[in-house]
Amino acid sequence: MPKRVQSKHRDRVTSWCNISKTINGLKTALNQASNDMDADNTTNVTNVNGSSGSSVLPVYLHDEKYVVQINDFVFDKVYIPSFIYTIVMLVIGCLGNLIVFYIYFTRWRRTTSRVFILALAAFDLINCFITTPTELYFMLNWFQTTNSVLCKFSRFLTFMMNNCSSFTLLGIAVDRYMSICRPLKKQMSTKQAKMIVFVGAFIAILFAWPALVVYGIQTVPAPLKPPIYVVGHVCLIEDSYVKTDYPLAFVIVLLTGNLSIDVTLITFYSLIGYQVIKRGSGFLCKVTDAGRKLSQSNSQSHTEDVFIDDKSSGKSPSILKKFANNHGNSMEKSDSDDETKGLNSSTKRSIKATNSNTAAEKRAKYNRQRSMSVQSEEVRRARMIKITVMLFAVTLLFMLSFIPYCVIVIIRYINPPYYFTLSNTGKAIYHFVLRSYLLSMSMNPIIYSFMSQKFREECRNCFLKMIRVVKSRN
Repeated sequence: MPKRVQSKHRDRVTSWCNISKTINGLKTALNQASNDMDADNTTNVTNVNGSSGSSVLPVYLHDEKYVVQINDFVFDKVYIPSFIYTIVMLVIGCLGNLIVFYIYFTRWRRTTSRVFILALAAFDLINCFITTPTELYFMLNWFQTTNSVLCKFSRFLTFMMNNCSSFTLLGIAVDRYMSICRPLKKQMSTKQAKMIVFVGAFIAILFAWPALVVYGIQTVPAPLKPPIYVVGHVCLIEDSYVKTDYPLAFVIVLLTGNLSIDVTLITFYSLIGYQVIKRGSGFLCKVTDAGRKLSQSNSQSHTEDVFIDDKSSGKSPSILKKFANNHGNSMEKSDSDDETKGLNSSTKRSIKATNSNTAAEKRAKYNRQRSMSVQSEEVRRARMIKITVMLFAVTLLFMLSFIPYCVIVIIRYINPPYYFTLSNTGKAIYHFVLRSYLLSMSMNPIIYSFMSQKFREECRNCFLKMIRVVKSRN
């Protein structure tokens, strides 16, 4: 290419990725492209070099050298923040969820909360060990992806695991609602909790399977020097479905489903919060001090200050009443029997004194048992509230982490050219926000450690055991 023409058209170089710092190799690329074009296209290429002509047709280069250059440049300018963020989430998620799964599986008693937490940890571990590494691979090779099967499987598994987590959180909300708002009703069993997890996984597959069809390898032309375009391949909507309505329908179904679940979760936890507030601030103070009260002397037999009623204490009040009636009837019966016996006055006084001592002992024993029962009920309630708050925090994190992702997806479909109007910094923020959902899979173990003292103690014991094993081997 003559230097005069090169100087004349240097200001027209408008690379999409801003990688064309020089055009020294453009002549070789044009010669290679001209071998694959017909006479008309060859004439149009000549028009770009300054010859006469009225129309310019695009030229598509399938040049691996330029594909690699574009891929590396965009990764350096756009994807590095997202790449570092994903690695951090991967490390925290793998270590944290492994610890959660081990502790809750081996050290926790079998409850519905344990079933749901184990399910969430399992789904997050699948995301950490499979979908997140493939996401790192696609960021490293964003413009030179050719493995369609890996792309389809990765996107399907990502949607499926996130849907599984959504349905599991819905089961948690129902369980918490029954425990706090409907304590006298039949509660959820561990078998039913497992059934909810499996049914939720099946429904998640039904919602996620279209990803196996619509996602794949998409051909993307990147402008090098218009009308010269470098052809690359990305993991996105497959070429055969780009101009159809199926991808949009798939996204609408997913967003509608997630929105419905979020509204349901908000409704359940609003009812739970209303029920707790309705019981009064005294209840909250007492559940907070339950552990301290349990360690105090059992000689406190007055129970007027303890929050307990028939609607919220399960079967405890009826059991206590039955216990009191039985003891009261037995004491009254013993007194009436003594009065009918034909014994002398000294013998009657001795028997009455003995019966009086026995009755006093029974009353004292009954008061101690009742006090212990009420305090145990307080401790149970305190644990229930703490578990509910912890699981609500997990649910809230899950919903909030998906909001930025959903906003980006909506923008992508409503205004597709929006991305190309952004600067490199804007594109970096765009891709960073697009992966906001990764926060949920990594932060759950941190929530457990902050809000569960027992979990912290088990973590400490686990690490101490590991240290002892390492020292013994050395």
